[in-house]
Amino acid sequence: MNKIWIAVIAVFVCIVGLLGTYYESPEELAGGIPLDADVTYADAELQELYDKYNITENDIKFARGELPHYLEGTVFQGSLRVLVTETGEPPEGSREGADYDVVMSEQEMSKIMEEARAAYIGKYGVDPANPKLDEVNGYLIPKPEAGKLVFL
Repeated sequence: MNKIWIAVIAVFVCIVGLLGTYYESPEELAGGIPLDADVTYADAELQELYDKYNITENDIKFARGELPHYLEGTVFQGSLRVLVTETGEPPEGSREGADYDVVMSEQEMSKIMEEARAAYIGKYGVDPANPKLDEVNGYLIPKPEAGKLVFL
């Protein structure tokens, strides 16, 4: 019985030792930023990050909400009540004008959204489904860098 306990303890110590070899502290993961430090960036540092991650002026405007919504000009952006069903047929008992203004299928909805997204990327160079920036402590930070900070 003692041999089993010694073996279990030896395995446990080996596992802890191996894990400790590959452990990186949160400060190391954040590039040396202490955990209790407020994250601040100078304009030059932000510009360096933007250059590194190929961030454009439109990426910044999009993150600030200064660009129009990508669905603007579609049936989804306005005062129309859109009903989306699997088949594109309204549910039984619903009335056009009272319950909905437009009815369409899920496929039609997806197609409209995909076309609007492609047009938006073509016009502004920004993918609304995959923005490049996240806001951290009031700073617009490239997602890979923000991920490091948020992880902490």
